[in-house]
Amino acid sequence: GINAEYGKRGINAEYGDIPGKFLNLFPTTTKFNSTFDRAFSKLPTGADIIQKFPQKYWPYLHLSRVDKPIGSWLLFLPGAWGICMAPGLINIPLLGLFGIGAILMRGAGCTINDMYDVDLDRRVIRTRDRPLASGQLNKQQATQWLAVQLGISSLILFSLNTQTIVLGLCSLLLVGTYPLMKRVTDFPQLYLGLTFNLGALMGYSAATGNLGVTPFCLYGAGICWTMVYDTIYAHQDKVDDKKVGVRSTALRFGDDTVQICTNFTTAMGLALFVAGLSAGMGPTYYITSFLVTSMIMRGLSLVALSNPRSCWESLS
Repeated sequence: GINAEYGKRGINAEYGDIPGKFLNLFPTTTKFNSTFDRAFSKLPTGADIIQKFPQKYWPYLHLSRVDKPIGSWLLFLPGAWGICMAPGLINIPLLGLFGIGAILMRGAGCTINDMYDVDLDRRVIRTRDRPLASGQLNKQQATQWLAVQLGISSLILFSLNTQTIVLGLCSLLLVGTYPLMKRVTDFPQLYLGLTFNLGALMGYSAATGNLGVTPFCLYGAGICWTMVYDTIYAHQDKVDDKKVGVRSTALRFGDDTVQICTNFTTAMGLALFVAGLSAGMGPTYYITSFLVTSMIMRGLSLVALSNPRSCWESLS
């Protein structure tokens, strides 16, 4: 069982008998993703996609984390929420544009991050093999690659309405300054939440030309969600982070991480509920939101913060 593998005490010990038994009714995100992966096992992985390109381009694609598409999904989903919860029929072409934009902007953000952190990355086990840290690329090459990604992204952005363009330009400030946050605050995960989830406002704005309660509630829900998954994720590097002086909510929250992240998950669920009320969503929306919130809760109850594999798998 997962508890035995991670060396974590059982759910009931953490949550009490009734909540524990209730949470046991829900699959973990790990089990859910395993089922999903089996169902789509014939689709190419990020690594497969990279290998379809000439080898000289591989370092650039690794710099943009094409081999780890989960980050692009996390950037795309808030925008998709905003588009799908806008009044009227879902704008499929707009979803496609946001999908392409998410891949490009996630790649641009990773490129900027690695340009800032090249010296730190050489001192952290998990990141020392990244293209800049390992010397596969230099900063001039990374800058050129960044310009390509931002250039194509700008073509997408400037095809949207004026309000969305302004939001997109504001997001560039967040993307460009996020890598600095781990040096100046214990809450870089909050700044990441502000950055990654701005798509909720942009998606709704692009679909409707205005903003309101719904997109701001989605934005708040996304920020809470990011605080949860990126805090747990940051526990993978906490030993190295202490050595090199990197700050994070993982170090700030310490042993209280699970309880604090549970509170953020509750806030996420409430924000999704209010967003649904504002948008006039039907029962399927509320059931899905409840199931997702419950799965995150269960993942939190199982995570072993001292085990990097557990930190990666429990909410991935």
